[in-house]
Amino acid sequence: MPNTIKITVDDRQVLDVLAEITRRCTPQGIAPYMRLIGDKLTESTIRRFETGVAPDGSPWPALKPGTVLARYAELLHGKKSAHHQKGENKGRVTAKATPVMLRPLIATGELSKNIHYQLIDGGAGVEVGTNRTFNEKRGVGAEVHQFGTQNGHIPARPFLGLSTDDKTTVLDILNQLLTNPPP
Repeated sequence: MPNTIKITVDDRQVLDVLAEITRRCTPQGIAPYMRLIGDKLTESTIRRFETGVAPDGSPWPALKPGTVLARYAELLHGKKSAHHQKGENKGRVTAKATPVMLRPLIATGELSKNIHYQLIDGGAGVEVGTNRTFNEKRGVGAEVHQFGTQNGHIPARPFLGLSTDDKTTVLDILNQLLTNPPP
């Protein structure tokens, strides 16, 4: 993934299991399990946009009042994402459009739709991330949302990383690999 944000998870329990797998298996034998981990972590990361909860379980900061007002102003001036495009409500604002405007990081859905994984190290590892980095037209990128700005103008709303459930999922998959190593 070019221009990606990279967060390294340094969890001793996961790393110990990975070290044991590395001793027992080839990268080709590990790859199917890494794909499964990639799928699960991608799903989990995308779900964070729906729940507004960081990997550590803390809720994302709410939108600032100025941001909410700006979104309502865009809505009143015909921004397409807030209006219905089909059916009898075409072009009119309805109750369905409003909740989306009040949730952080989902106004366009661009970031959550661009969470992907890739295998690394010949299939022996996996990275989950996005290629949505800083763009002058959009004004901010994934790194700003993940870490916030230094001046605090935009608070951090972490979406990348391992939650406790993610860690359990990864360990379960890796333990399956240890109990049923490929030939």
